[in-house]
Amino acid sequence: MDTTLRAMLLVAVALAAACASSPPPRYYRLVAEAAPAAAADGPAVIVGPFQLAEYLARPQIVAQADANRMTINDFERWAEPLDANFQSVVTANVGRLLGSDTVLEFPAQKILKDARRVSGRVMRFDIDATGEAVLEVQWGVVDAAGNVVRPGRVSRYTKATGNGSTAAGVAALNATVAAFSADVAAALRAIP
Repeated sequence: MDTTLRAMLLVAVALAAACASSPPPRYYRLVAEAAPAAAADGPAVIVGPFQLAEYLARPQIVAQADANRMTINDFERWAEPLDANFQSVVTANVGRLLGSDTVLEFPAQKILKDARRVSGRVMRFDIDATGEAVLEVQWGVVDAAGNVVRPGRVSRYTKATGNGSTAAGVAALNATVAAFSADVAAALRAIP
């Protein structure tokens, strides 16, 4: 066997072995809190859309290494697009907290014509350098005609991740979404 061919074969085998030794990706998702039976006469609400900051629009889970540097782990991933998962969890949580089965995800305007709509932008949703889960979201509420009924505001939620594992980080991020959902439900309850 010629030396060049033997070298190429060894390189190909080494590359194949390196690829085979990569750990398999692990997948995570946000989950809604357990929901009791909802009342059919609760308020009609459409949740979404929630736009994500661009750095979050990826399947990998993002962490903040320091003030200006992010860490993106190729083997720790969201099981579904984060914007869709975030919106569905907020919808389920708000419906549970309001006791309403007419809290639906955007787009549902044709189904709920007189519904209020909660929407916003997730500006931050990651684990910071100190190990805290952080959610920063700007949001507001409009009525079916587009009139502002709850002025826009920025809310920030944090939760310690505990042991520093990705699973603990996702659980802490999930807790920040639950806290945000509680604030949304409280704001909706306060609207006459």
